[in-house]
Amino acid sequence: MAVLAGVLLLSGCVTEGTAQPAPTGDVVRSMPSTPPGIRQTDDNGVKLPFTTTFPRRWNSGNDGTAYEPCNGASPEALKDSGLDVSSAEDAAAADFQTARGCVWKYKEHEYATLSQTVGNADGLDAYKEQYSVSVRWQGETSLGGRRVAIGGAPGGKTCETFVASGSAIVITSAYFPASAPPIDEICDKAIAFTRATIDQMPR
Repeated sequence: MAVLAGVLLLSGCVTEGTAQPAPTGDVVRSMPSTPPGIRQTDDNGVKLPFTTTFPRRWNSGNDGTAYEPCNGASPEALKDSGLDVSSAEDAAAADFQTARGCVWKYKEHEYATLSQTVGNADGLDAYKEQYSVSVRWQGETSLGGRRVAIGGAPGGKTCETFVASGSAIVITSAYFPASAPPIDEICDKAIAFTRATIDQMPR
């Protein structure tokens, strides 16, 4: 999970070793709220729920679908999933990262998160084969008439769903690093969020 923090240090002028107070009155300096020239909306013109500083957040590794996970779920769907609507953060930790999407925190589970990201792939079958070693595949289900693969990382703390959208895969991941409920319950959370958003994902 990427946490972006900006720190603005204000200091006064120094003359002959004596600190001078910062200017007062009508002088106001502020950082721009949106980095100039950096896209802040999805393909439908809807603003992201955070300000991205990555000019290549959308790139050749995740442009296979117009679906934007950060805007895929309504506030009501996020609340119904037990997520803190205001906690949305960029899933990317660096510019030009393949995974494009969001991470939310669960309200009632400390440190637990749900993320939804997209990345280009040559279909669901090819993706499953490519990640057959790192993902413990647990079968498939059908949501909205579409194939949904289910898998997770060893350890029983993460469960994920995988849905093809265009020439990309949408991954929904429920993660409980501490006091994790049974893996079936974690998977139910990932599946429920996928069900709430799958109609927004282009086929």
